[in-house]
Amino acid sequence: MSKMNAWQAIVGALRDEGVKYIFGMPGNPRLLYDALYDCRDINVVHAREQSSGVFMAMGYARAALDLGVCFGSNGPGMTNMVSGLLEAQAASVPLLAISAAVGTKMEGFPAFQEADQVAIARPVTKWAFRIPAPERVPWAVKRAIDIARSGCPGPVYLEIPVDLSLQEVDMPPYVPSLRPLPPRGAAAAMEQMVAMLEGASRPVVVCGGGAVWSGAFAEVEKLADWGLPVLTTATGRGIIDEDHPRALGLTGLYFTRLGKEVYFDADLVLILGSRNDQFETGEWQYFPEGAKLVQVDIDSTALGRNWVPDLGVVGDVRLVLKDLLAALEERGSHKRWKERGEAIKEQKTCYLEELAAECQDDGVPLKSKRIVWELGRVFGRNTILVNENGSQDLWSYYSPYFRTAKNGCVAPGAQTCMGTGVAGAIGVKLARPDQNVVCVTGDGAFQMYMRELPTAAQHNAPVTWIILNNKFLGWIKFHQREMNERYIATDFRVQPDFAAVARACGCYGEKVEDPDEITLALERALKANQAGQPAVLDFIVDGWDLAPGFRDYYRTLFGYK
Repeated sequence: MSKMNAWQAIVGALRDEGVKYIFGMPGNPRLLYDALYDCRDINVVHAREQSSGVFMAMGYARAALDLGVCFGSNGPGMTNMVSGLLEAQAASVPLLAISAAVGTKMEGFPAFQEADQVAIARPVTKWAFRIPAPERVPWAVKRAIDIARSGCPGPVYLEIPVDLSLQEVDMPPYVPSLRPLPPRGAAAAMEQMVAMLEGASRPVVVCGGGAVWSGAFAEVEKLADWGLPVLTTATGRGIIDEDHPRALGLTGLYFTRLGKEVYFDADLVLILGSRNDQFETGEWQYFPEGAKLVQVDIDSTALGRNWVPDLGVVGDVRLVLKDLLAALEERGSHKRWKERGEAIKEQKTCYLEELAAECQDDGVPLKSKRIVWELGRVFGRNTILVNENGSQDLWSYYSPYFRTAKNGCVAPGAQTCMGTGVAGAIGVKLARPDQNVVCVTGDGAFQMYMRELPTAAQHNAPVTWIILNNKFLGWIKFHQREMNERYIATDFRVQPDFAAVARACGCYGEKVEDPDEITLALERALKANQAGQPAVLDFIVDGWDLAPGFRDYYRTLFGYK
């Protein structure tokens, strides 16, 4: 045993776990950040606000497919992290959030910045724990990381009272957490799954975030190679390269025409690692008539939570697929979908030609679909797309308007907290420094988190933010239009000069209104990134040019025009 305090023990544990970054803001300077001073293995990213630190840690974790770590001081520093923890829980991102708590001798008086932080954290985490003695730090950190990574991953929260944390004690050694051993599907369930696939002539695969976290990239690609069309949820995007001839984009609200046609023609839907959330299922109404449903998830409580499957298989998506592929190949069943697969390939080729013509629109104000299309062309395949979620940046969800590469997308979870992508893109870039990182955002979300532009410049994270600026809160105003144009509190009549703000923060900044400048501006932003400088492009767009899938969703479910 060695003499140390709790913060020194936490830093040592994180170092032993291979943690490379901690995101957040210091509070009491004697606590975690002082212990980090002499640690050269962990980089400290100074966010401008604590929720940004959580979003950056989320982006880092999702891009690295590993644990993210963030810190907030006690009281408001901790409560500022709550929205990020809620988002991490929704997106099933393994995250360790750390905070201090007021000293035990001052609790209840009340002490400065005192709050019942564990009670606040518990509803938005997998586990929230107050470390009762400094000697318990090694156990608590290991336990937290085990929980964050195991089963369906998610956020965890640890805190320790200030007075206890600064006591020097004989600290037990840290034993790093074991990577969880993922479960295979039960033999009987696998036999039934094989039989159901063999009995299907028009199966469709839908991949959620669980497929990505399991690392099932090669297995899903093999299904597509055999002729099965693959669609994804928002968080499942990236499980397959969207240039694949049978990658047909996203589901539900995010359907494009071809994906929707093929999906609703299915006689079996194989859902891999998805909770079947509201937007991705059309409020649980988008299901092919008469089709069978097979659902695979590592979390048994996710099976039948909304749609009740004909067969539920508990297991890690990658291992379940490996066994399924082996069985189908051994029996020669994998050849049965080849002809259908070739037909889908031809359909997609024609569809891409159709969209290429559609996206040449040179109207003013600019059309977001054209910007998104040109973004993919200019930045190329070595690019990670980071999503926000608004009426205009929603165009970036609609593949193939933008086509992502394998593991080339980071999306928010079902909470879609505004700013998740704007701040999170910095963490993505730090996790994947050799790839281009672009965040497509609306002006509303960007205004909430543009405070992190200097963070990107300071920490050498050359991200490009594409602002699709309609000068109002588009999704809300869309509903207001359908409510007899009862517009209130949605228009930005006073708005910052985003390009000037970017330049003031050490970034490249440009406002774009001319369609002839779209490609040139994108090229200038990419050049700035390649020189190590973050970039902001403020595109002034037509706020009423809404994606067909968006319109169809609300027309079908709510009777909108």
